[in-house]
Amino acid sequence: MQHTLDVLYLTHNGITDHIGQSQIAPYCLALAALGYRIHIVSAEKPGRDDMIRRYRDAFDACGIEWSFVTYHNSPPVLSQLYDVIQMRRLAMAIAERQRPTLVHCRSYLPIEIGQAIKRRTGAKLLIDFRHFWVEAGLEDSRYKFVYRAFKRREPSYFAAADHVVTLTKRAADVLQNWYPSAEGDDHYTVIPCCADFDHFDLDKVDGRAIAALRQRLGFTDANTVLIYLGSIGPVYLVDKMMLLFKQMHDADPNARFLFVSNNGEDEVHAIRARFGIPEDAIRFVTAWRDEVPAYLALSDLSVIFIRANLTLAGCSPTKLAELMAANIPVIANSGVGDLDTILSPDRNGSVVIDDFEPATMRAALDIVLGLSEDRRHAIREASRDYSLEAGVARYESVYRRLVGPPGPIAPSVSPAPRH
Repeated sequence: MQHTLDVLYLTHNGITDHIGQSQIAPYCLALAALGYRIHIVSAEKPGRDDMIRRYRDAFDACGIEWSFVTYHNSPPVLSQLYDVIQMRRLAMAIAERQRPTLVHCRSYLPIEIGQAIKRRTGAKLLIDFRHFWVEAGLEDSRYKFVYRAFKRREPSYFAAADHVVTLTKRAADVLQNWYPSAEGDDHYTVIPCCADFDHFDLDKVDGRAIAALRQRLGFTDANTVLIYLGSIGPVYLVDKMMLLFKQMHDADPNARFLFVSNNGEDEVHAIRARFGIPEDAIRFVTAWRDEVPAYLALSDLSVIFIRANLTLAGCSPTKLAELMAANIPVIANSGVGDLDTILSPDRNGSVVIDDFEPATMRAALDIVLGLSEDRRHAIREASRDYSLEAGVARYESVYRRLVGPPGPIAPSVSPAPRH
């Protein structure tokens, strides 16, 4: 049967989720613009009809097909498995009809589907490995029996994979050690989370919007602003971040800590109170993706403290690329993904700390806050490896290897919708 589809792209993350908007849709749109025929299957949260309509229009304009099931989040884990069962039925029907050359499985849950499609149709299998999901579940979840079942299946997944994408070199090394491939390092392509540098170009942010935001937040030119960007959850060390800010605030009472997050405000203020930090020193806001650059324009430095263990060996924070695109230096902790090798004062004005001692934090703050304007404004250009264009080029090389060169370019290509 003739192949009418280059890539069947499977993701349990929704296109309308933040990760879908920043890490899935832009790549797929760019690869379709090169001429690859793509059909996305995702799980979308209910109540997002307007956003779905905008993405549907963008995908239609460049020839991407998009099918989805409804996402469920209760009960934990079991609801995800239900979603995957629904996705499997949908994806198998599409595969039977369109005979994709490649099944691209983003993150862990769709791999079982991709393996089944490969057995049924002979399609090649690309595992896009995002993090050590099984190990995280075995460590934290009460549904350990589910994760043990996946762990037993895991060797067959990687034996079936024609290629593996990882977010970090460290993750690739771990997987090659666990499941050796005769291809060695050639079996893996490392593609860290990248960002749309155009979207996070602060020179393009309306100065009036920045001024209005500064006034609304009560910031003045005297305030030095530390920003935390992104979700708050068990792997994010909010207490250590607050300890860093305490060192900053003790040295400069005009310092402010700005959280741009969609959750966790009560937790942040509980930790703030425990450290004796005035409430007025903290700002907590939620923001659409389109609003984030204006908040970044108010900020002087950022912090990324994440629990360091094997489960985070594959971690490549999306926020890191976004911050570097905005010329914002970062203080991070060691042992997380490839951050130890990515960040340095000389390369991007940033610092990785090996412990959370106050003296260590103060030394890191001295380095980052002591950057000259020239060095600070060089961060963006020094970080082009984390631009969307660089990420697309890496994915294109993988697709060329597994699918071949792209076909004719779609007649019209729309950028990803802005939110």
